[in-house]
Amino acid sequence: MKFLKRNKMGNSKSLVKGYRHTGIITNNMSASVNFYHNILGLEIIQEFTDSSEYINLITGIEKGSAHFIKLRGDDGFVLELLEYPSHPTEPQDISIINVGVLHIALSVYDSDEVYDHLVKNNVKVLSKPVLSSEKIAKVFFCLDPDGTRVEIVEMLN
Repeated sequence: MKFLKRNKMGNSKSLVKGYRHTGIITNNMSASVNFYHNILGLEIIQEFTDSSEYINLITGIEKGSAHFIKLRGDDGFVLELLEYPSHPTEPQDISIINVGVLHIALSVYDSDEVYDHLVKNNVKVLSKPVLSSEKIAKVFFCLDPDGTRVEIVEMLN
């Protein structure tokens, strides 16, 4: 069943306007910033801490404080790193085939170059770049400092 609504001109459209960002919870903000900003080169566009009623209401926690750093890629996508100093957590080792969001995918210009750069910077990679079964991309996974799976994708022409 599609959930469509009519716009002012009477045409059907999705309830979703577009993709906003991906949020990644970290327990070591400096290590995550090093990975996503210093190693992968995403641009830091915003940093702030929020301990207002707002953050407590939307997360359902009490007496919470969240530290945010937002980063942007070349195509405008936004990655939001979050750390909750008031409610520290530990990474969970969850299989990639579990239900839920278990990886993010980043588009790159040259997967071999990124692979070499990550290895040089002691980032754990799960394989070398591999040609996809559809033969349209070269793909590999690496792990960020908290163990979040990051899929590196080079689309081929």
